[in-house]
Amino acid sequence: MIASSGYRHSSEELREVLRARFGLEQFRAQQEEAISSLLYGRDVLVVMPTGGGKSLCYQLPAAILPGVALIVSPLIALMKDQVDRLNKLDIPAVALNSTLYYSKMKQVFERAEKGLIKALLVSPERLESAKFREELSRLPISFIAIDEAHCISEWGHDFRTSYRRLTQVYDIFEGKRPPVIALTATATPEVRKDIIKQLELDSPLEIVTGFARENVQYGVLTSCDKDLRTVDILRGLDGSAIIYASTRKNVEALVPKLGSQGIKAVAYHAGQPTELRRRIQDQFLKGDAKVIVATSAFGMGIDKADVRAVIHYDLPSTLEGYYQESGRAGRDGNKAFAVLLYNEGDTRSHEYLIRLSTPSDAELRNVYGALHDIVQNTLGNVHESSFIVDESNIMRRIVQPQASLERILDVLEEEGYLYNHRWQISHQRSSVRFLAARGRFEEISFRTQKRGMKTAVDALMRSVGADGFSREVDLDEDQILEDFPLSTTDWKDSLRILESMGAIQYRVQPKVRAGNKAFVITLLGERVPTNKLPLRMKFYEQRREKAIEKLSKVVDYATSWDCRTRTILNYFGDPSSTACGSCDVCRAGSREAT
Repeated sequence: MIASSGYRHSSEELREVLRARFGLEQFRAQQEEAISSLLYGRDVLVVMPTGGGKSLCYQLPAAILPGVALIVSPLIALMKDQVDRLNKLDIPAVALNSTLYYSKMKQVFERAEKGLIKALLVSPERLESAKFREELSRLPISFIAIDEAHCISEWGHDFRTSYRRLTQVYDIFEGKRPPVIALTATATPEVRKDIIKQLELDSPLEIVTGFARENVQYGVLTSCDKDLRTVDILRGLDGSAIIYASTRKNVEALVPKLGSQGIKAVAYHAGQPTELRRRIQDQFLKGDAKVIVATSAFGMGIDKADVRAVIHYDLPSTLEGYYQESGRAGRDGNKAFAVLLYNEGDTRSHEYLIRLSTPSDAELRNVYGALHDIVQNTLGNVHESSFIVDESNIMRRIVQPQASLERILDVLEEEGYLYNHRWQISHQRSSVRFLAARGRFEEISFRTQKRGMKTAVDALMRSVGADGFSREVDLDEDQILEDFPLSTTDWKDSLRILESMGAIQYRVQPKVRAGNKAFVITLLGERVPTNKLPLRMKFYEQRREKAIEKLSKVVDYATSWDCRTRTILNYFGDPSSTACGSCDVCRAGSREAT
């Protein structure tokens, strides 16, 4: 077991913090046990249902432990909500996601070193930066919290490659890492075992509080007109509702259909601009919009208490996903409904998409070769700089693949051949590399009479840092102009002069053409012949079969005539012989009995 941190707190002390800081009178089931174990220095795995109070298990320790809590969170929007919540609780918190540039990051670390920050929320991708981990090593980290921990498991419903590389952050602690608490709402026994293995948890306390939600009535409507049944449910509802559809196309189609029946709804999906999604989400949270139609992109971290119904217009691909999304109903403890609309043809489209999610051997090799060709990287060489590439530039070099290009890139990333930065390309992207020694920049700054040059050199040094002397580094010029007293003209003139003096290499990559998807890619390792590229094709075929098996469990749930709640509990390894009495199956059985 990891050495104790030496912090023991009595139940009375913890309850006093709970009352004074969080305004709560008592802990929910097993929250106190999880918190006490973490405070003492033990690794913890927490599986609590949506709305079950997982966040308190790291928020309270962050409030009372000395040092800084490192909290890993998968979504930028989710981080923002958590940061806002922590700051309202007088727990100073800052989010450091993959879109934050060096100058801002440096300022945050300086504040954290001075004890002005108690919680750092980071994306898993941010922890992959060696420079970031170096900065992090100087902070007194009290513990590491990994939210949505199921994302680390190949067998989970939302696998993310970056989660698999989280353990590299342990190296900065030189064998004396702080305790880790992993949290999720959806983990089967198989996934829980995988989380412990992949995160290298040391004899963790496992807390599984159960998956039953007594106030939520589950039901399935089969062989139905989905539009009519959706309208019927919404008309009889007093409160807000979330409708989940599997594709953006279905989301956009359903909203006007509801409108024609007098039901005002808003649409939400990942294809919308970030600002629009944020505005729509705020409308729903504030009650200005009562019905939201969304893909699975909506909902993680959403804390809206009065959702009276969650309707799945399309079949979800896993029971984990269905349970998590339906769990957003009735978080206030009052009666709510979770309804799945199922028609027999729904399964075929899912199976087709699952089979396409595994790229072929040839597709992977072709895209790998095309990316290296685009940057003119030859065999045996390493291309160190990241670059923007639009979809059309790749597609014209390869045979049209069946799998999506995004999925092909995902697999190549899993195999370790590239890193997809997943940035939003909203403006021209630029980069810089320092060609002169540090003393040369100091000399230029001291001797120059060019207006703005001193400030421009200072901005470069502080924004790019030491990395600029060894590699090409991305510049956020909009942020630099916001942070430093520079006009756009003085900044651009200074860069041109520095470039003409041979002090820097400055590059600007053009905007991606309208309508094209764009990717920011870093190629990893030496280029090898495509026919000799090692690939784990058998592994990906096994994953595809596992996905089909998971889909079959959803179909079983929709078509079997057994208690809906009991079916879900059994799936998550929480066996119950007692029927819930409230789902459509149980209610139909009670009517037959009378």
